[in-house]
Amino acid sequence: MGARIRATMDDGLHRQFEAFARARRPGLLRLARRLCAGGGVDPEDLVQETLERAFRHFDRLVAENAGAVSVWLSTTLSNRFLDHCRRRRTEVLGAPALRVVQPQEVSGEPAPLEQWTRVSREDFLHAIEQLKPPHLREAYRLHVAGLRYRAIAQQLDAPEGTVGRWLSEARQALRGLLTPDAASSEGRARP
Repeated sequence: MGARIRATMDDGLHRQFEAFARARRPGLLRLARRLCAGGGVDPEDLVQETLERAFRHFDRLVAENAGAVSVWLSTTLSNRFLDHCRRRRTEVLGAPALRVVQPQEVSGEPAPLEQWTRVSREDFLHAIEQLKPPHLREAYRLHVAGLRYRAIAQQLDAPEGTVGRWLSEARQALRGLLTPDAASSEGRARP
């Protein structure tokens, strides 16, 4: 155990945690080896991380029965293993995405603007006013004002799921109203 950790514990608690860690380590290592059989994550690291977390929560763990402690330790170790797997998956999946983005950055060509960045505030507000039926318009106005689904549902006396559907329909309708083709068909020029 590191000097920093030792400095934060009183001597009696330190000895108690050392005994705890020595007793639990073999079982944790067996579990870690089973989880890490596919490679990529070091079982020793998982056990160390789990014991570090146990140290931080030792005051609570020492008061629990052996079964609850075992469950806590195995759950913590399993969660740490999953965190490592997720991180590795993100790194692996992130690499191709970086290769796709990099040529655009290097090419010097300006990235095309999203059509939504060219919509003015006035056009956006005008499109909201065109939403039909009225409950879509009102739900979207409240949403734009910063209210959450639950608050909108309370204000409009509707279930939260219904509010979610209304907002989804409103977004779809707004997409149609704000696309260049829709704007030219109604006779109003949109940038």
